[in-house]
Amino acid sequence: MIIDRLHRSFPAYGDSNVFWFYVVTFLSASWFQIGNWFLFVLLFMSAQDFAIAESVAFGLGLLLEIPSGAIADLLGRKRTVAAGLFLQSLGSFLFLLADVSVAILVIGNTIIIASFALRSGSLEALVYDSLKEKKLEKHYDDVIGKSLGLNIAGNVIAALIGGFLWTVSVYLPWALTAIIFVFGFLATLKLHEPSIDSEKFSLQSFIKQSKQGFYYLFKSSFKKYTYPLAILAGTFLAWEAGIIRVVMGEEFGYDGQTINYLISATMLVSFFAVHWFSKLRKKAGDTIGYSSILLMSALSWLIAGLTDSLVLGALVFAMMSLSGSLSDAWNSVILNEHVHSKNRATAISTLQFLVQLPYVLVVIYFGSLIAADNTSLYYVGSALLLLIAVGVFINAEKSDS
Repeated sequence: MIIDRLHRSFPAYGDSNVFWFYVVTFLSASWFQIGNWFLFVLLFMSAQDFAIAESVAFGLGLLLEIPSGAIADLLGRKRTVAAGLFLQSLGSFLFLLADVSVAILVIGNTIIIASFALRSGSLEALVYDSLKEKKLEKHYDDVIGKSLGLNIAGNVIAALIGGFLWTVSVYLPWALTAIIFVFGFLATLKLHEPSIDSEKFSLQSFIKQSKQGFYYLFKSSFKKYTYPLAILAGTFLAWEAGIIRVVMGEEFGYDGQTINYLISATMLVSFFAVHWFSKLRKKAGDTIGYSSILLMSALSWLIAGLTDSLVLGALVFAMMSLSGSLSDAWNSVILNEHVHSKNRATAISTLQFLVQLPYVLVVIYFGSLIAADNTSLYYVGSALLLLIAVGVFINAEKSDS
């Protein structure tokens, strides 16, 4: 009965890649140290020193971002995704050796960020092409919505467990994360490459693929969407994946245990939202729906810059999680509808490049704001950029209609 319910809730539409996509998504989202990882780092080095190391790591990851998409398109998405999960696990294991050397901690962080570059876009593109191969691509927005729900579920469950593990040992969240990622790597081996739009590798085709990513984002009809999609995803990434969320949680009065619980509780709302993403999109439409999450994100940043309340802090976390999670689904659908299949992973990876590029400098700037006790300046600035994005997106939708 439970299995039947899971099948109905997370339909695979007769494709094994969709099923294993769900499994890999859930396992790769199980970050048990999600709310206390930066607090772990601060046991071994200062915030400003790590901000510099984080900037360098993201810079190196960016060097892999566009080539990884091109390689995924040309050599195979399955191999690229598998390599990403393997590196995620390896990097997490290295954090367990942080007391041996700070350099090992920095290397582990760099490897984890490199793994994101290898995975970004590749898994989504593989699943979309699998559905398109069977003429089922109309179900993609449902599949991506359900997968994002599983991503959040992985975060929620891992955060709850990780908060407790932190009270036992600060190393336990990292140990369990590394082990789970091993299972994620094994799950990627069950994926198969769709035959649609396959192309043999050559240096010339590699360069051509990389150029196509920038073409779609800056010269094609999609360019009018580039700014709002990139700024929403970029501000969310800086908050979710970087040091900002943990620092913000501390400013609201939470600690290494309760931040994990806060993340788990507030992301439950996001879980239900993305689980029903397909229906939500059909009901609200792209113009109203996407504009609303841009406004929600802007408001959450503004509140964060004006308060240090525990209760309002929880509201900020909930709004940030909801708008960011929905933007992941909406960005994927909008981009996939505008990009040809054979260039899809490249275009997605190029967008990720644009999303991550500012963080290389932002993290150093934010580190200096931490030292000056003036992080609200960053929060208000992010809100203003998002408000500008609302107008840009509405104009893009009008010109597209």
